[in-house]
Amino acid sequence: MQKHSNELPLYLQIHVRLQQRILGGEWGYGAMLPSEHGLCAEYRISRGTMRQVLAELEKEGLIRRERGRGTFAAYLPRGEMNTGLYGRSISFIVPYVRDSFIPTILLGLESVARAGGYVVLFNHVENSPEKQEDALRQALKRGVAGIILYPVNSTDAGPVMRELVQRQVPLVLVDRYLRGLYTDYVTSDNFGGGLRATQHLLRLGHRHIAFLSWINTAVTMEHRRAGYRQALQEAGLDLDSRLEWEVEGYPDIDIAALAAYLARVPRPTAIFAANDQLALAAQRAARSLKMSIPDDLALVGFDNLEISAQLDVPLTTIVQPAFEMGKTAGEMVICKIKGQSNCVEQRILPTQLVVRRSCGVARSAQPEAVPLSISNNRSESIQKGGEG
Repeated sequence: MQKHSNELPLYLQIHVRLQQRILGGEWGYGAMLPSEHGLCAEYRISRGTMRQVLAELEKEGLIRRERGRGTFAAYLPRGEMNTGLYGRSISFIVPYVRDSFIPTILLGLESVARAGGYVVLFNHVENSPEKQEDALRQALKRGVAGIILYPVNSTDAGPVMRELVQRQVPLVLVDRYLRGLYTDYVTSDNFGGGLRATQHLLRLGHRHIAFLSWINTAVTMEHRRAGYRQALQEAGLDLDSRLEWEVEGYPDIDIAALAAYLARVPRPTAIFAANDQLALAAQRAARSLKMSIPDDLALVGFDNLEISAQLDVPLTTIVQPAFEMGKTAGEMVICKIKGQSNCVEQRILPTQLVVRRSCGVARSAQPEAVPLSISNNRSESIQKGGEG
């Protein structure tokens, strides 16, 4: 038990002692402090007084309090930041690795990092917001030079993420942004891609076109859906919520649910899938019902994964510039690290339609890349609708 002098008010004495313990490194960055009850017992003070002390320490940025979890040290000594390996490293945090899209982003990032003398620390978090928080906390604790985050979703901006933004740690989001946080990000033209994919199916004569996505709170899915709806409305077609399907997507896509959708009457003649993984799943579901691609069902995907051109019926899809996304994110974060950029940058890269056999149009072995026929202003206005 601690004894108190009479030189300072009691709460100030406790404040100074806890401050000294944190600054002295007794609790390293991210370490949990004893509970309020434990600290009250140790210093023989009331809970109200201890809460006053903790509130002051939080204002000073020395601790972080998380409801339901506890109190954590938030002080990182300057000497631990930007030194050694971690001081020349960029942390790349992603939700999962299950196809060629994220590895291609990584290749683009590494090309820039290597040229600038940085190393990339790769970390996937199994699509878990909690593990994403832990990965961000560890990156901050290590004192990495910068962070590139491919968020699990667009809603879970936890306390560590908010702290990164507040402390102006060099940080760039890739593929999607987080609602409620004004941050640097690089993404592709998801609205324009969704619009172009649906327009292509409409030109082929389809009028019952389903939009397939997985249950996800990422803005990318919303923007692709918005492009799909815009194309239908411009064609004079009514929107039909029964043609907008969602399935579980992680860790596996629910093929049974897809087959049930396809068995409905009347069924769609075409599907625009919000990514190639979903398009491949739709193809498997169709085959389980003895449906032929593209004779019974036309398919268009989004991403242009490496496997998409190698299928028995190669997949028509929207190309995302994954390598360029990684390269651009790397350039942006290095500018932040070097202090060469103080403003928030939000970049939207163009997408293209690659036509193959799955939509019912045969092409040469070398697929044609068709540029989007919409203005950047329209797609950017949709993409930026969630900022702020």
